Amino acid sequence: MKSSHLCKADYEEVKQRLGMRTAAECYGLRVNRQGFCLCPFHADSHPSMKIYQHDKGYYCFTCHNGGDVIRFTAQLFGLSNEEACKKLIEDFSLPIRLEGLTYREKRERQKAQEKYEELRRFQKEAGAILKEYWKLLCDAAHCFSSPHFTEAMQELSIVEYRMQCIREHPEEYYRDRKAVKRLGEIQRRIAGWDE
Repeated sequence: MKSSHLCKADYEEVKQRLGMRTAAECYGLRVNRQGFCLCPFHADSHPSMKIYQHDKGYYCFTCHNGGDVIRFTAQLFGLSNEEACKKLIEDFSLPIRLEGLTYREKRERQKAQEKYEELRRFQKEAGAILKEYWKLLCDAAHCFSSPHFTEAMQELSIVEYRMQCIREHPEEYYRDRKAVKRLGEIQRRIAGWDE
C-alpha cells in the first residue's frame, strides 16, 4: 500500500465499520459467550481478556492492556497505529480509499485533518483554562473569608459542566461562539484573580 497518510476520519471510519470481536476472531482469538478470550499479549492460561460488546474495545484484566480495534491490531502485529489501520483496511477490504485520490480528495483529507488538529488544540487550551479557574474556585470555596467565595459558590458547578462539555462534545462547544467568548472572559478573570 502506498504511503499516503491517514486522517482522523479514516481512523473513525475503520472503528465504525469493523467490530472488535470480528477482528479478534479473524486474527485467531476464540471469544467465549461472555466475551472473554486468552490474551495474546502475555502467557495466558485462563481467559483474561474481555472483548466488549458494541465494539467498545478490549481489556486484559491480567496484563492491563486495552484499547480499540486499531490499538489491538497494532499491539498484535507490532505496528504503529497508522500501519495497523491500513492493515485492517486491507485485511477486511473496507471501502476506504487510500490510493489514487484526486487532488480534490487529497485537499479534503488535508482540510479534515487540519480541522481535527485545530479542534484538539482548542480542546486542550480550553480544558487548561477551565481547570485553572476551577482550582481557583475550589480554593475560594473552602475559605469563607475569601473575596471570591460568592463567585466560587455561583460558578463551580457551571465550570464543572463546561469542563465536561469540553471533554465529551468539543465540536459543539467550539461552534458555540458565546461559550468560546466566555472562555476569553474566564482567562482574563484568572489573570486578574489576585488584584
